[in-house]
Amino acid sequence: MDFNAFDFIQGQLSEELLKQGFSQAKPLADSRGEAVIFSTEDAAYSLLYDGKAQHFELRSASVDEGEPGEWRRLAMWLFDEKEGERSDAESIANDFLEIIRGPRQLKQVQQKRKRGKDEERSVDPVFFINRLVNIFPEIKEDINGEKIVYGQVRPATFVRDKLVPKCEALAKNRAGSDAMKKLCALLDDMYKNGDMDLRSVITAVLLNGLSDEAFAAMREGLGEELQKSSRFSRRLRGKQVKPEKKKKQKKVEARLDASR
Repeated sequence: MDFNAFDFIQGQLSEELLKQGFSQAKPLADSRGEAVIFSTEDAAYSLLYDGKAQHFELRSASVDEGEPGEWRRLAMWLFDEKEGERSDAESIANDFLEIIRGPRQLKQVQQKRKRGKDEERSVDPVFFINRLVNIFPEIKEDINGEKIVYGQVRPATFVRDKLVPKCEALAKNRAGSDAMKKLCALLDDMYKNGDMDLRSVITAVLLNGLSDEAFAAMREGLGEELQKSSRFSRRLRGKQVKPEKKKKQKKVEARLDASR
């Protein structure tokens, strides 16, 4: 070949990831072949060329204290260094770019949302979820996983799948605990100062997702405003809140299946 395929693909990824706040490519030690890493404070991508298996891999991982965790393969393309052509490398680069551009597009959509008359209520669902780490430290890894795959935390989906079960267990098993008191205080504060999206997440997703037993245990610790609002919202149980689209997830899963 007249050019280095690894350098070409790395350059294409670097240009895009720099726009998303990732670092410049840095060498990454990998026993399987040449690799580089692009990272932020809590997420990372890596490009690997496995010389023995003759394929490129795009991978992702969460970052904790500056170190990437276990790498997850997002896509894999066969490529023969001796017989591969420039057009093959361009196809690989374009496919990898399509994957990493998905999260950026989601962010752009999120930034266009209007706050309406309650603009002074600036606390959003992501801020709320990050505050919950103080009560449920174990969700930090789940938050990082969301950011890696989707580029952001999908509030309604994350609260429904990850937080409702934890709040349910806390309400049933430790109703009088300090953790429960902190949770109720946080819910009150976030509801008073949250934007319309956050208010909906708290009532229609989190509180409506609790069983009658768990909700009864939690309700006593909530403030008057949230008690009143949740009483009305509980009547809507069974009507699903439309979750964020999961196009990105389907695409990644398809690539993972194809690589096995």
